[in-house]
Amino acid sequence: MPHVQITWVEGRTAEQKRKIAERVTIVLIEDGKAKRENIHVSFHDIPATNYAEAGVLVVDQKRTP
Repeated sequence: MPHVQITWVEGRTAEQKRKIAERVTIVLIEDGKAKRENIHVSFHDIPATNYAEAGVLVVDQKRTP
């Protein structure tokens, strides 16, 4: 049972997540030979104040996800 966890800075729409979940699922079906009903995708949206890259909070980087 594949479980894909995507952790990123919040800011994506539900529609973007739908598309990503479907594309990830397709790859696991085609290349991983997994059954669709066994594939799980979870999104963990982290506030920009709680996520840092290279030691700098994303909120301080003045960019969008």
